[in-house]
Amino acid sequence: MAGALPWLLFASTLLLVLASIKRSTASRMAKPGCRETCGNLTIPYPFGISEGCFHEGFDVSCENNTVYRHNSSSRMAIYNINLLGGQARVNTFIASNCFNNPGGWASLDTGEFFTVSTKANKLTAVGCNTLAFLVGFNEYNVGAGCFSMCADKQSVDDSGQCSGMGCCQTSIASNLVSSNITFDDRFNNSEVRGFNPCSYAFVAEQDWFRFEASYLEDKKFTEKFKDGVPTVLDWVAGNEFCDEAVKNVSTYACIGKNSQCIRSPNATGYLCTCKDGFAGNPYLEEGCEGRYR
Repeated sequence: MAGALPWLLFASTLLLVLASIKRSTASRMAKPGCRETCGNLTIPYPFGISEGCFHEGFDVSCENNTVYRHNSSSRMAIYNINLLGGQARVNTFIASNCFNNPGGWASLDTGEFFTVSTKANKLTAVGCNTLAFLVGFNEYNVGAGCFSMCADKQSVDDSGQCSGMGCCQTSIASNLVSSNITFDDRFNNSEVRGFNPCSYAFVAEQDWFRFEASYLEDKKFTEKFKDGVPTVLDWVAGNEFCDEAVKNVSTYACIGKNSQCIRSPNATGYLCTCKDGFAGNPYLEEGCEGRYR
C-alpha cells in the first residue's frame, strides 16, 4: 500500500495538470501563438493584431494600449468586442456647426463585414435652431434627420432627455456601410449665439448619451468628448447566410469541430456559435472544447 501511494499522487497530479491544460486551451480566444490582449481588452479571433492572426477584414492594431481598426490612422478605437453577439463598440466623430464657422460634417465608412447598428444607436443632434441630417448607403441611398428648437435658455429642456428642445434623436436605417452627417444651412446658431454658438450631431449608442444644458455653451461639448462618441457596429463572419456560406470552404468561418453557423440577429450575414454543451471561441479549430454541464 505504501509503495502505491507515490503512484496515486503522481496520477492525481497528472490529471490535474491535463485538466488545467484543457481548460487553458478551451478558454483561449486568440489563435495559437498570437497576442490575445491589448491594454484591458481581449482580442478574440477572427480579430487579430499581426499577420496570420486575423480573419480577412478583422485586422486591428495595438498602439499605446489602445486597439484600433486596422491601425491608428483610421482614428477608430475599439473599446469592446462582443464575440457571441457580433458587435464592437468603437469611437466615431462628431460633426459641428458654428455661427461663425458653418458647414461642419462627419463621415463614417465601416468596411467589409461591419455595419452601423440600427438597434443600438441613434442619430443625435445637440443645439438650438438645429436641423441635422444623416445620409447613408446600405445597398440603397437612405437618410434620417432631427430638429431641435429653443429660442432662449429658459426654453431648453433640462430633464436630461432629447425632447427636441436643445437635443433631438431619431432612428437610423439598418445595415449602413457608409454615412455622412451634415446640417441644414437654413437653420443656424446666429440668433442664439449668446448661449449656444455651435451645434453638434453624431451617431452614438442610444443608452449612453444623457443631455445636459451646459453642452450648449461654448466648447463645453467638444471639450468633454474630444475623443469622439461611442458607436456600436454590428459585424458578421460573412455576408452570406449559412446555407451558402458553408459551401465556400476557403472562407467559411465556423471551422471548429463543435461550432455551428447561425444567422446574425442584427445584420445581413452569419455568425458562429458553439454547439449546445460546449463553450469557447467557435471561430478557432479547438475553440469549443470547453464542455460544461
